[in-house]
Amino acid sequence: MSRLTIGVPAYNNARTLAQAVGSLLAQDHADLRVLISDDGSRDDTEAVGRALAAADDRVSYTRQPVNLRYGNFGWLLAQADTEFFMWAAGDDRWLPGFASACLAELRAHPGLVGAVSQVAFEREGRAIGLATGTAALTGTPAANLRRFFAAPGDNSRMYGVFRTAVAQRAFPARSFHAWDWGFSAATLCEGGHAEVPAVLMVRDKTPTARYVEMVREDAASRLERLLPVGAMSRWLLSLPRFPRDPAVRAALLALNLEKHLEYSARFHPGWARLARPVLGRAQARLRA
Repeated sequence: MSRLTIGVPAYNNARTLAQAVGSLLAQDHADLRVLISDDGSRDDTEAVGRALAAADDRVSYTRQPVNLRYGNFGWLLAQADTEFFMWAAGDDRWLPGFASACLAELRAHPGLVGAVSQVAFEREGRAIGLATGTAALTGTPAANLRRFFAAPGDNSRMYGVFRTAVAQRAFPARSFHAWDWGFSAATLCEGGHAEVPAVLMVRDKTPTARYVEMVREDAASRLERLLPVGAMSRWLLSLPRFPRDPAVRAALLALNLEKHLEYSARFHPGWARLARPVLGRAQARLRA
């Protein structure tokens, strides 16, 4: 059995998919398999994916009959029967030592459930800085969650290597905005995350404003638009393993206020100007 399954949720990645998968196959940890799940791409992703699968028996390609959106990540995770799993975006790339370095952390520290390297961001081929979402979280579940909710950042930790059983338990059964933050938080209920102190992954940077716009695409109601991480929060609070620590809940509430103001500043600027002084002070108290 391969020790590492890599799931590639592809959508209109014809231009970058071959480079992404090529860097995965070039890992110095050779005991891996790569699953490409094409979420109904409208470009030449299918042709590229099938060619990659034909060229290397470690690669398989599946074209989904309907667009699964976030569910494509869950579909890939459900296929994994190896001890370790990672997602890999079809427009990112990895240095050869990424998988082995992350696996070494997980093997050396049984209390960890995930590991990721430092990550560099690019936009149109130009370096623009390091990711903010890979910092090590190796304390208690409550301490780790407080730190995570205070600054989830770009959540690049989600693209690290995980213990498969933990990841499968942590994946949300339904889709909601910021499901990836919910996933990371749910894994932190079971153990810590390591950060390899070297840049071994390069990600394509999505503009921050795009994530605010995605709230309207993801939300099932007006209330969910106004509280962008409300559905995520309700899901986390329903988990039996989620800490009942008041400080964790306060940090989660502060994150809800922050994202409400961020959304309001984009779509309801008048309200945001009125609410910011009050809600800003509330955030500060909750995070104190």
